[in-house]
Amino acid sequence: MKYKNSAVDLTDLALGIMILGITVSIGAVILTGVRDSQVSEIDTYTVSNENFAVATTSNNLSVVGVKSVTAVTNSSSGVAVPATNYTVTTSVPGAVGSVNVLAASEYTGEGINVSYTAYNTTDPRFLIADKATIGLAEYGNWFDIIVIVGVAGLILALIFMAFGNRSGEGAGGSY
Repeated sequence: MKYKNSAVDLTDLALGIMILGITVSIGAVILTGVRDSQVSEIDTYTVSNENFAVATTSNNLSVVGVKSVTAVTNSSSGVAVPATNYTVTTSVPGAVGSVNVLAASEYTGEGINVSYTAYNTTDPRFLIADKATIGLAEYGNWFDIIVIVGVAGLILALIFMAFGNRSGEGAGGSY
């Protein structure tokens, strides 16, 4: 009497995928915390008189990680633009800040110069954790594909086990 092969136990595979996903998620949270805690430690630098030929309601500054805007002046007269005529959006490292001239302002359509301080995002204390966080975030995009390919492989393996060698003979058997 010939006994059938027992079914493949997939518990270990499922458990392994869950542990991998949880480990990567915890690692991403820790790295994001490390990166964000380094912002106060990294150096800053100053950009003086970045020019916008025509001030609009949306002027994105040319660097990422704007800490603060120190001065906004009219580029033709050099007169300081009062703070009531614009709004400032500072940013975390990795994002762009902006100076937005109000639509009703007398400076709309004129050139402005903006001076500001920004975080040095090339500092290794920040950059290493930032690159690792970005890499782990990219892993999340691939995780679905990895799971789908793994499940497809298991289905194919089960099909081949069920219908593969029906006669019980070797590969050179008759059909």
